[in-house]
Amino acid sequence: MIAFVTLLLGLISGVYPIEVSVGGPVATVEYQLDGAPVAQLKGPPWAAKVDLGSELRPRALTARALDADGREIARVTQWLNLPRPPAEVEIVLEKGTDGVPRTAQLTWQSVNGVKPASLGLTLDGQPLRVAGDGRAPLPTADLKVLHVLTAELWFPPGLLARKDVAFGGEYGSEVSTELTAVPVRLRPGAALPAPEGLQGWFATAGQPVPAAAVEEGPGKVIVVRVPGGREVLDRLIPTWGRSRLPVLQSKMRLGADDRVRFLSLSTIPYKKSKVPAELFDMSHELTTTDGGLFWFLTSSRLLKEPRRPSLRIADAVAVAGLQAAADNHRRAVVLVLGGSAADSSHYAPPAVRRYLESIRVPLFVWSLYGPQTPAAQAWGGGEDVSTLDRLEKAVGRLRTELDAQRIVWLEGRHLPQSIALTPAAHGVELPTAPLP
Repeated sequence: MIAFVTLLLGLISGVYPIEVSVGGPVATVEYQLDGAPVAQLKGPPWAAKVDLGSELRPRALTARALDADGREIARVTQWLNLPRPPAEVEIVLEKGTDGVPRTAQLTWQSVNGVKPASLGLTLDGQPLRVAGDGRAPLPTADLKVLHVLTAELWFPPGLLARKDVAFGGEYGSEVSTELTAVPVRLRPGAALPAPEGLQGWFATAGQPVPAAAVEEGPGKVIVVRVPGGREVLDRLIPTWGRSRLPVLQSKMRLGADDRVRFLSLSTIPYKKSKVPAELFDMSHELTTTDGGLFWFLTSSRLLKEPRRPSLRIADAVAVAGLQAAADNHRRAVVLVLGGSAADSSHYAPPAVRRYLESIRVPLFVWSLYGPQTPAAQAWGGGEDVSTLDRLEKAVGRLRTELDAQRIVWLEGRHLPQSIALTPAAHGVELPTAPLP
């Protein structure tokens, strides 16, 4: 078996050293990026530098374990620039000469680079002793019977990483059932049929992909607000009109099941992880019971407002897209711009726009001072929200977008940009840009 030692969490591009752990009679390890070979190793250490490219987009990084005759023994894939948990664990089974697993080796990674506070491993529900290096001897197992290994690792301040591996029985190796969530947008008056009516609607690389389920679920909006809450309030409500504020708290609400969170513009660096990481702070979840979009945008208490020179606006929008796609709900990102602000991001606005389009997250750009400001022009323009009436119309368009979305679950794991609608599909489209 094979597992990644280097887990690439969050958003990533460029060249990185990638390492795997292998078990069994492995002669060669081949790395593939989106199906194309990029490196081949003939012996340990099983590590190679892999160029992930400069463009920010979803990618599939695969490691193949081959025997001396070039036959594939096992493979493992990690999906880059797609939503993943902040901590992950992998299990590699090391087999004896008789083919029976003798040892389990755990490998792990967390975004903040801290060591796990506890290592837990069970075989068919019975706990096993795990050494500090993640290695655990296995009792003799009957391969005629299906067995399940479960690893659970706790990381401070409270992250859980879990992995289940099945072997034996009719399978003999790891068993995995995966699905891909694809958002679709209904055209006015259209409705989605039951999953059986969606067969033949979706394809990847020209091959049909079966639909397994359809759901609506809650909507998820991540807001990146550049001007502070006080600036938004001063722009939209003159001082003499502040008596209206209690009434405005309940205005401009989204759907009853929709959720809103705000993302910070500055980061907290974590340099202890194998791949250095930077985390953007997020607000708690807001619902319609907390108020409407106007109330949220004028609040100064949702997040600690960053120091101006350290703003990472475009990078924050990219992370917001990743967070909006997490949980596989209906989704959108809203970027609220002021007049001008220095952006110290690693990625440029056009690259971030392309990234959000590739993961099917509509981006709404709202400009507090109109679409001709330098900040708005850097994003190709924006929607004017310089008055209450204009902001209310913009919120209405955001709600229309969320209301039109549905989530279709497709069988198998696929890169989101590889999914296309076939001529059989009708009344729907794949969301990229927001509704006009």
